[in-house]
Amino acid sequence: MDPITHAISGIALARALPGHLLPRSQVILLVGLTMLPDADYILTFISDTTYLQYHRGITHSILMLPLWTWLIYALISKTRSAIPAWLIAAAIVLHIGLDLITSFGTMILAPFSDWRATLDLVFIIDPLFTACLLIPLLLAFIWKRHARKLAIVSFVSMCAYLGLTLMMHHAAMQLARNDQPSALEYHALPMPFSPFRWQLIASYSEYYSQTAVDFLPDFPGNTLFFPDSFVHQFSGNVQPLTRLAWRQFPAMRAQTDIRKLPGTAFYSWFARFPVLLEHRSELWIFGDLRFGAGSNPDSPFRLEINEGKQPRAWLIWHGNQRSELR
Repeated sequence: MDPITHAISGIALARALPGHLLPRSQVILLVGLTMLPDADYILTFISDTTYLQYHRGITHSILMLPLWTWLIYALISKTRSAIPAWLIAAAIVLHIGLDLITSFGTMILAPFSDWRATLDLVFIIDPLFTACLLIPLLLAFIWKRHARKLAIVSFVSMCAYLGLTLMMHHAAMQLARNDQPSALEYHALPMPFSPFRWQLIASYSEYYSQTAVDFLPDFPGNTLFFPDSFVHQFSGNVQPLTRLAWRQFPAMRAQTDIRKLPGTAFYSWFARFPVLLEHRSELWIFGDLRFGAGSNPDSPFRLEINEGKQPRAWLIWHGNQRSELR
């Protein structure tokens, strides 16, 4: 989830849970705590790939929660901004929960497992979801006497939105099962701009079938706030229910010739749906359907391998930003 939504959730938490109005210093502290797990950004000073490998790792781990709670409480317990340990834990859990509902993946069992858990309910940046949290908090500036009730309404609105996306996720999964009955696995990933837009992925042994559907085409969502070119970049493959067409992409796991090449081990772990996008001569290009590979030619987190005399691999983050993989 984006930092702004994490910060807003911290404000809502500060107003809703304690049962009394907290001083500004404690509100600021809680906002900081709901953003604290993303402090793993400092790993970028080691390397971009180190950050990518360990982001949403031990700082987002449920198993490490007691340790982080104890350390933070020990640091602040004698300050004016001290808050109860349970509220510290609630702020961290709230951050982890907001990350879990996206499709990026969160290593909630780190450091004992690098498995990335995900609920696939909300796109990583969803202004409509953020608005559910924010609008009741803004109304508290008008009805100050009801600030705590409105903060609770923020969380109720958030849960209602998640209920809608859960329902749409179920519908998307059922549609994938009906259209691809022989697939091994099915996935439905939220898309930007609307809770009714979903990417469907059916997994087979040697390839993935992919499509995207809009269950409510007339709902503009938040497309009104973005340029048409930007919206089309993420919506070019979205289709109505009546004209659903699937595309096939060769799975990376089926390309046996590249298993010993640099970067393949890391990318096989990081990418949820790694597919072959291009192969010519000594060049291999892979992408992750999770990030729009196959629909967006500039999709982030692509893998490029050059099989020269000295094979080299690069992770293409976005545009011209790239990191070499070993």
